[in-house]
Amino acid sequence: MHVAGIGASAGGLEAMLPMFARMQPTGRISYVVAQHMAHNGHSELVARLISRESTLPVMLARETEELQADTVYVIPAGRDGRVTGKTLSLHPPGSGNISTPSVNTLFASIAESSRSNAIGIVLSGTGFDGVAGCRALRAFGGLTIAQDPAEAKYDGMPGAAIGAGVVDRVLTVDRIGAVLAEIFPGTAAAAPARSLVPKPLPTTVAQTATEIGSSIPAAEHEELEQLLHLVHQATGIDFSSYKEDTLLRRLEKRKATLGLAGSEEYRAHIRRHPDELHTLQHLFLVSVSSFFRDRASFLELEHALAGIVAAKAKGDPIRVWVPGCASGEESYTLAIMLAELFGEFRNNHAINIIGTDLNPEALEMARAGIYRQTAFKETADAVRQRYFTARGQHFEIAQELREMVQFEQRDVLTGPPAGGLLDLVSCRILLIYMKSHLQEQLIKSFHQALRPQGLLFIGQSESISFIGNALFATVDHYHRLFRRRP
Repeated sequence: MHVAGIGASAGGLEAMLPMFARMQPTGRISYVVAQHMAHNGHSELVARLISRESTLPVMLARETEELQADTVYVIPAGRDGRVTGKTLSLHPPGSGNISTPSVNTLFASIAESSRSNAIGIVLSGTGFDGVAGCRALRAFGGLTIAQDPAEAKYDGMPGAAIGAGVVDRVLTVDRIGAVLAEIFPGTAAAAPARSLVPKPLPTTVAQTATEIGSSIPAAEHEELEQLLHLVHQATGIDFSSYKEDTLLRRLEKRKATLGLAGSEEYRAHIRRHPDELHTLQHLFLVSVSSFFRDRASFLELEHALAGIVAAKAKGDPIRVWVPGCASGEESYTLAIMLAELFGEFRNNHAINIIGTDLNPEALEMARAGIYRQTAFKETADAVRQRYFTARGQHFEIAQELREMVQFEQRDVLTGPPAGGLLDLVSCRILLIYMKSHLQEQLIKSFHQALRPQGLLFIGQSESISFIGNALFATVDHYHRLFRRRP
């Protein structure tokens, strides 16, 4: 039997999730994970998070473990792992080891025990743990693989191993399983990968037409300016920084609905029906949503959030802000995702998701937590059944999720809600409606509100601009997921 050691540190969990999700059973390889953790680290939670994605069974290693093929063993926090033959044993950390579990200790033991049947895989992490271990593997004829540093969240560990000349192959994590199956073919059939969010079906992403450089006739601009002033007076909401093209399209649609031909007729209608200004305000606001909207993007977010969840010490809260939350579907989607990630460890952490919006009617719907079936078109049936109760033709959110989420009427321009730094800002389909200077103002505000390495999640038709690229590193460009730079 072949034994594969996996060494990782910061960012390693995010690399392991897609790697094990695509790992192909061969009947010939056992996997042992040395993920750097604090002595009081969430060993069980790390094993559980890997298990949710893995095609292979995952277990937390015990003091003495007989290794089985096509099984993943996670070395617990505060211990080092050594392999002798087909046995994995746990030991107190070596005095010379900077981090535990030590990648070098694991790799060296696999090299000496399995020789040409040994495999070492170095994933994301800072420092150079794994270099000496890879050197030992090479000396005994084993295979060494490093994650492509361009893909790794932290390229220190894979980059150090590559720079030392002790790596046979440099691969992206989604290729590692396939390459191992090619080198060590077997007859075992792969099981389907497990995940909270269903694997995405091939879809065509509808792109919103660009509004840059649009030319608005002076008369239409003047009419809109006057109406925005009236809406501001009547509702207290200022739309002057929203993109004129978007507002004009909604204004013209409203006129057509009322059967009014021109601006004079519409102003006369407003004088007869002052409540029309409130109707116009609701039309200008973006209040349409659904659960797991763009589900492939939520899958990428799930992987990144798993790393944040695993790094939380017991008792640490996790805080999320959803500006422009509309009727609450996205806020509750994130509650579901975090509930699934934490699992039985949910009570060890305060989960605080704050949804804010300007539309009081939308917020009322969010607090009610009752949704039509059409809101679940991208939601797995099992997820809906687990977290919602049928109420006739509608579905009501579970109380456990309500307790994680709060809603408040708030203008995104006033800054984040009080309560401390955030782990995630999910602001989707809001930036696109604002002028560029306002977008930059919000990006700066999000950066200030997030913890170091906190996540920013925006819509697929949106961008973070030149200033945003200086403040945020890209996690996934296609799915518009970014990480706060220090």
